[in-house]
Amino acid sequence: MARANVNLILDYSTFYLVDKDQPYIEFYLSINGNSLYYENTEDQKKQAKVEITYLIQKGEEVVAFEKFRLNSPVYGPEDAVLDLVDMKRISVPKSINEGYTYSLIARDLVSGQSVEYEEKLRENDFPKDQISISEILLSNNVMAASGNSFFEKNGYDIIPSFTHFFGLGQDKLYFYAEIYNSSNVLGADQKFLLEFSVVSKDEQEIISNLKAFKRLTTSPVIPVIQSFDLSDLPTGKYQLKVNVKDRENELISSQEVNFNRSNPTLKDFSAVRIENTFVDSLNNKAQLVEYIKCLSPISSAAELQYAKNQVNYGDIKLMQQYFLNFWKERDVNQPEKAWNDYKNEVEKVNELFGYGNIKGYQTERGRVYLQYGPPSAMQNVPYQRDTYPYSVWQYYNLNGQTNRRFVFYSPSMEMLGYQVLHSNVPGEIQNPNWEYELISRGNPNLNVGAETPDGAIIQQEANDLFNNPR
Repeated sequence: MARANVNLILDYSTFYLVDKDQPYIEFYLSINGNSLYYENTEDQKKQAKVEITYLIQKGEEVVAFEKFRLNSPVYGPEDAVLDLVDMKRISVPKSINEGYTYSLIARDLVSGQSVEYEEKLRENDFPKDQISISEILLSNNVMAASGNSFFEKNGYDIIPSFTHFFGLGQDKLYFYAEIYNSSNVLGADQKFLLEFSVVSKDEQEIISNLKAFKRLTTSPVIPVIQSFDLSDLPTGKYQLKVNVKDRENELISSQEVNFNRSNPTLKDFSAVRIENTFVDSLNNKAQLVEYIKCLSPISSAAELQYAKNQVNYGDIKLMQQYFLNFWKERDVNQPEKAWNDYKNEVEKVNELFGYGNIKGYQTERGRVYLQYGPPSAMQNVPYQRDTYPYSVWQYYNLNGQTNRRFVFYSPSMEMLGYQVLHSNVPGEIQNPNWEYELISRGNPNLNVGAETPDGAIIQQEANDLFNNPR
């Protein structure tokens, strides 16, 4: 089988040993096991061997150096090959400033192929007289320490997110960081505030429900393990920010890290521009939430889910972007007119079918009216012996289909709380026993699940209205 050169992913975070006044870098390495060559062992099994070299330089000067070997497990002929993962801690100079680089050389000892990687080190400094924060380690998973993992920190195994990418099924973002010298700067046993949040990378706006605070007590080193639920975070580029603030809420120190989110269950509307559109003036949050909710009768399942997420988020710009995109998809040339026309229909529906705290568009009749338009004919029967209140609607033509009908009824006997009982519209409830259910009000022992014989008329008046609406 042909293989490319060693395929790997490398990430790192910088930390600080306060008691030794010594910064160090943790390098996180993952090597694709299928990109390696394997040598046969004496017992007809196979194993890969890779030589790893780390170099940290300032200009031409080598300031740190590590070389070691990584061996894969010994695999049998039918065993699945796993990736090789490793973490290496390397001490670095106290102040990492411009001019420092790190290099990785990974050499497949079986094939002789190698890959080299070099990049500038991010600048970091940990002065004793200032509160500072380590770099942030992102993680896909945190669990109680197993005792045999080199990813263990403070009683937990913290598995790095090598790519900083959180895709489908990766809905939990964990992070680890350390706060240094708070007791030196603020004094012993003093309280201060830790703030952490997710912000959009370009706009630097906080995603409203992805922000949290924690009160901490000063100590030379304070480890922090926290998490965010990304289930409702749309696809996009983001930053995780960690801030340390004093009692007066003044910023003392901060740290940030980039990550990417792919959430195919949610659309990405971050590129939708709302400036100089009709949506730009919709900046009353409560009103905008109501406008988005009233779109439910004409929304797809995906749009319903996205709208729910945006309402839960409460981020007004994201809601504006979603709202504008919704109407552009209906009428790209005149989205404002499309919205105003629909809004007028919503107002009619609220007047016709709303009751108590229930808006008309939230009712079944309101939903049908907004989804399909006003019926061609409507007959309401609020009072009939032994029968629940009901209403029959007819559409002469509905999306190319003729004589489409609905029966609504109110099993709660509320004059406005009607439900769809039966319809001949594809995708709607089709209930062959609808007449039995309609007359079950006056017949409590009636078996409403009984099959209606072909051609049988159970409720004469309702049957006549459904088959001959007028």
